[in-house]
Amino acid sequence: MSKHNRRSFLKGAALIGGVIASQTAPPFLTEGLGARPIKWGSIHPTTGPYSTEAFDQVEGVKIAIEDINKEGGIDGRQVKLLFRDDQFKWDQVTVHALDLLDNHRVDFLAGSMVGPEEMRLNGFSKKRKIIYANYPQHIIATPGNAKKMSPLFFTANTTPYQLAASSISYIAKNNLGKKIHCLFDDYIWPKMFVPAFKKLTKDFGLDWDENRSISWVPFPTSQDYSATFPRILKEKPDILYALNWGARQVAFIKQMREAGLDKKMKIIIGATEITMPEAAGLGSYHGLNAAMMWHPSLGSKYPNAKILNEKFLARRKRPCSSYGMLAHDLTRLILDTARETNLYKPKDHFKLARFLEGKTFQYSKGKCTVRPCDHV
Repeated sequence: MSKHNRRSFLKGAALIGGVIASQTAPPFLTEGLGARPIKWGSIHPTTGPYSTEAFDQVEGVKIAIEDINKEGGIDGRQVKLLFRDDQFKWDQVTVHALDLLDNHRVDFLAGSMVGPEEMRLNGFSKKRKIIYANYPQHIIATPGNAKKMSPLFFTANTTPYQLAASSISYIAKNNLGKKIHCLFDDYIWPKMFVPAFKKLTKDFGLDWDENRSISWVPFPTSQDYSATFPRILKEKPDILYALNWGARQVAFIKQMREAGLDKKMKIIIGATEITMPEAAGLGSYHGLNAAMMWHPSLGSKYPNAKILNEKFLARRKRPCSSYGMLAHDLTRLILDTARETNLYKPKDHFKLARFLEGKTFQYSKGKCTVRPCDHV
């Protein structure tokens, strides 16, 4: 081979080798250090029974990140969202978390809709020492789980105890009835309402017993709520307190209406979203009491709530849900604090956590403060 041809061959081989390396190397190795974005890895079940609510979470995160980037990003870097669908399968949460952490080297971990997802992401947060932004209700900080909680776990949602307490006090203060029966999906989230019912029904002088006053529905294997109705009718409660979510709640509403339970007792939905009455149909929730974390009507009181809802309307063609708001506000809180402190690399997350603890913030509702004890 001539010297000229050999040189051309080596250049070509090097070029091909470089192309192959760029195609096979982990993403974090192919990025120039100066141009590397700050990566927000977010895992949501956009396939499955809670897909509508999960897509709302993703939209809230997107709006928060886009606004941060329009304001100049963090430390001169843009924030990049890496979104994954876990398909409501717990093993997929693990698969995607490992991919985001090991192959993409994300700077923050976020997401989840239900307890099994939350527990897995919390575990990665604790083991890998990375901040985890938890968007659903906080189930970790309980006597049984407190030791498992990552010190880098943060949420903008309430705890199940707080939500249950607000419902029970509302029932008592508005004299809605004395005797309560609970209809719960049989998994960790509704079970965390039981301690509040046990204590506060006694404090308020309400008739409720843990062994007698709960009907459990198999989760996620069954949506046949009507199978519990004979027992509930036999108990003759003044109030039926139902706790379910997404498509399961829609199924309960339809079965409850068909059976006429609402004509025999007051119905209270422990937690709902604007997405669920939409799916159930016009008037399906009329006459019921239901709790929500947030509502777009707060836009009349808080300008930023109106701004968020308008952005959401433009993108999703319907009002913002509370899950969209919660995902937006928590993402903004963490990224704004990272920008203020210039602490965004995982190695600095314990320092960033100290700035978040006790921090007062206000985005889409009234003033909120991060509790240092459990990061709620």
